[in-house]
Amino acid sequence: MRKITIFSFFVFITICCVFSQQSFADAKPWVWSWYGSHWENQDFEPYLEPAKEPHGSQWNKDPWQPEHWTAQRGGDETSLIRGFYNADILRDQYMDDDLPVLEVGPAFYQLGGHDKRRVVQMVDQAYGVTSDKLFGMFMLYDWRTKDAIGAYTQYGLQLQ
Repeated sequence: MRKITIFSFFVFITICCVFSQQSFADAKPWVWSWYGSHWENQDFEPYLEPAKEPHGSQWNKDPWQPEHWTAQRGGDETSLIRGFYNADILRDQYMDDDLPVLEVGPAFYQLGGHDKRRVVQMVDQAYGVTSDKLFGMFMLYDWRTKDAIGAYTQYGLQLQ
């Protein structure tokens, strides 16, 4: 009698679990799978930068030019650079043993990869550092540690 009671208890629990699946939003053909329509429209693409794009080519398709920002400011590059200083993106610029240095502030680190490159490219456009010399470049230094964090050359921005 005891074995029959235990067996009927397990049968009852199993039946309750199987029929409780109907309380979910979508019906299933059987307990252990989904209908084929469940897997439709799951080809999500991220809105911003794709995560698996190779590092060397991640900015190849970006058509941005510094003139896009200066046109928004009425063609005035110096007011745009002043805005970078006011936002604490840039802190200072000076020469260190005949090497131009751009000191970045704490807000520079909060920018995304595209915008870091755009800010530095805008500074180069305004002052023409890479176009004045054959191998023109300038270094980026951290405002707090005064250590080099990167360089900008005619080939673009390289951060360490």
